[in-house]
Amino acid sequence: MIPVTLILIALALVTFGGAIRSGRRGPQPFSRTGQHYRRCYGRRGFLRLGIASVAAAAMANTRVDEAVDAWHRDDVRSPETDRVAHVFREGGERYWFFYWAVFAMTDAWAGSNALTRWGRSAFEAMVVGLPGLWTIQRVAGASRPTDAAANSHWRPMADDNSASGHTFMAAIPWIVAARRAGGAPARLAAYIASLPTGWSRLNDRKHYLSQVILGYVIAWNAVDSVLGDDGPDSGKG
Repeated sequence: MIPVTLILIALALVTFGGAIRSGRRGPQPFSRTGQHYRRCYGRRGFLRLGIASVAAAAMANTRVDEAVDAWHRDDVRSPETDRVAHVFREGGERYWFFYWAVFAMTDAWAGSNALTRWGRSAFEAMVVGLPGLWTIQRVAGASRPTDAAANSHWRPMADDNSASGHTFMAAIPWIVAARRAGGAPARLAAYIASLPTGWSRLNDRKHYLSQVILGYVIAWNAVDSVLGDDGPDSGKG
């Protein structure tokens, strides 16, 4: 944790200095949040989340989730995958929210450059997507594979693990990067990079597959609400 924190502080300082030199400032934090909420939870957003929720419910309330969990546990998981998962899990930790908030504040108050705009978009997508994530987590009420009475079935309000928060947190900045990337290879690389943290939660048996998928779709929907109508360069200033 300490090395990661030091790296984040160092990168934040470099970003801050580069933003000051740019001389250009972005919009104030939360100045576009209302607009983003309307996009995220409007007709298209609700349709996307509704389809994902129906698919996840079908996986959770049949044997699909539990079969995938058993297969990965017995045939894939190993000490090597545990070590890899430990690395990727860090990408979904909660402290990233505050790091991206620093990007947003730097972009608005010190100066704007490509790096701060990337971070600001990630922060804005997290702000917009978190209410949906928390709602689905609690309302569907599913448990973890490692819980004492573990099963993947949805039990409204019984628990709060129905969508993977780690997957959501880790996927957003990479989806933003993919949307902003200038070429197909870079976009593909960013999209691929958005997946391993979700896999790590499957490997560690902290979430079922349907819960990982829901976390990813919520992240995608949030990013689309921030960048979708304006193209890959939205929110530059």
